[in-house]
Amino acid sequence: MIPTIELDQNGNVHTIYTDEINLYEIGTLHNVRRASNVVFNDRKQLWEVQLLDGTVIHEDRSREAAIETEVALLSPGGKHYCKDCWNE
Repeated sequence: MIPTIELDQNGNVHTIYTDEINLYEIGTLHNVRRASNVVFNDRKQLWEVQLLDGTVIHEDRSREAAIETEVALLSPGGKHYCKDCWNE
């Protein structure tokens, strides 16, 4: 899944990093931060998409499906996109 890319008024790019898009072609990368983790829950036998505070925002039996949902939820316009987080 290719994530949504948002350009702000200063020309900064906001997106979820993936190798699907070569962001180095746009310019130098700055302020790259982890937004979430995809981890396997042994007890539930499911892959979980967790925000950095530990909140689980998605569970799936497929790791690939969990990562696709992670990208959708955290990309600009997604349910868990945090525009203000980029400026921290």
